[in-house]
Amino acid sequence: MAEIIMPKMGDAMTEGKVIRWYKKSGDVVKKGEPVLEIETDKVNLDLEAEQDGTLGDVAAEAGKVVEVGGVLATILGAGEKAQPKKEAAAPAAEEAPARRAIDKKDSIKHSTGEYAEAIEMKAPRVDRTSAPSNAAPATGDNGRRRSSPLARKMARELGVSIEQVQGSGPGGRIVANDIKNFKPSAAAPQKAKAPSLPPVQQLETKEIPLTAMRRTIAKRLAESTGPIPHFYLTAEYDVTNLLSLREQINEIEGIKTSVNDFIVRAAALALRHHPNVNASWGDEAITQHGEIHIGIAVSTPEGLITPVVRNADEKSVTDISNEVRALADKAKNRKLTPNDYQGSTFTISNLGAWGIEQFTAIINPPNVAILAIGAASAQPVVIDRQIVIRDRMKVTMSCDHRVVDGALGAEYLRTLRSYIEQPVRLVL
Repeated sequence: MAEIIMPKMGDAMTEGKVIRWYKKSGDVVKKGEPVLEIETDKVNLDLEAEQDGTLGDVAAEAGKVVEVGGVLATILGAGEKAQPKKEAAAPAAEEAPARRAIDKKDSIKHSTGEYAEAIEMKAPRVDRTSAPSNAAPATGDNGRRRSSPLARKMARELGVSIEQVQGSGPGGRIVANDIKNFKPSAAAPQKAKAPSLPPVQQLETKEIPLTAMRRTIAKRLAESTGPIPHFYLTAEYDVTNLLSLREQINEIEGIKTSVNDFIVRAAALALRHHPNVNASWGDEAITQHGEIHIGIAVSTPEGLITPVVRNADEKSVTDISNEVRALADKAKNRKLTPNDYQGSTFTISNLGAWGIEQFTAIINPPNVAILAIGAASAQPVVIDRQIVIRDRMKVTMSCDHRVVDGALGAEYLRTLRSYIEQPVRLVL
């Protein structure tokens, strides 16, 4: 007989919730076959049978919250029978602990220590009980003609319809020069497209049960905004050269990097100069970390999660771009593992894609700082006593005053400015 137990998915996990059973008591199960789905604070996953047999007594029905290590059910081997419930509460003093130790030993099949108590599992399942309207919106061209981000931005500013422009880039891709050189015909006057509104929702009064993820978010926010003394520093950077470099890399390499990918690398490289910002607060000591792991805030239908780009200072912009995209997809499908979202030393939150110009973010403990990135926009600025148009972007760093004082935070932002305003530093 083997026990199916609630696995420990990370150091902070203390309990999990049973979502559904795929088998019922008395059903035949095969080794590796999914038996039930559970929900943790970060992911949904299937637990699989560790041996062939018959599902015995189910100790936790769907909807029940069970502590880590708690028994969910048993699997009976050939010829074994479930014990009467009155006897199950008092197993033989030596036999039960020994059997449980063997079962747990067999379940340690994962490569990371955080899975030590976890039962062997397959890729996590997506919780399909959520309404379709809550799903993350699809990304991509959505049937539109291929064009670079800078080209789309120029088209919006100049009132040019992207559908009428002939692309000169690879595969007919529309690039910035195509917009710049486009001459609309007299028969087709251009009109700026009005922004669309999200669909109107049917309002109703209802209670939405808290998910494990939402409970964890609430707990961590309380741990951050209460004990951590926040203060905020805002700087505005010229990102004209960075946007130009990004456009060139995307066109030469045939890839699609984001502004945030460059910022992640810039922030990581700047941390090399300021190890006391790449740190954590402890009751007895401040820990300065020997590696730089950048957490990236990602929005999901159930809340915010921060997958981690490890050793970000040692990776190229394109490497970071590929990794961030993969992590974001896993986050939105609740397929992240503890190694994907634990261990950040610094965090970045970017709302520029939503048109937010400036905001403050709450520190992600045990980090001592978080960088909030606003939208880049074309603005008139004075350079050499001449008014010119440049792309500008505001960033706000939230600092833990127990570790980072004002001067140290300002020095970090000054170093970050050098990497962002002279972006060739990011590719050398």
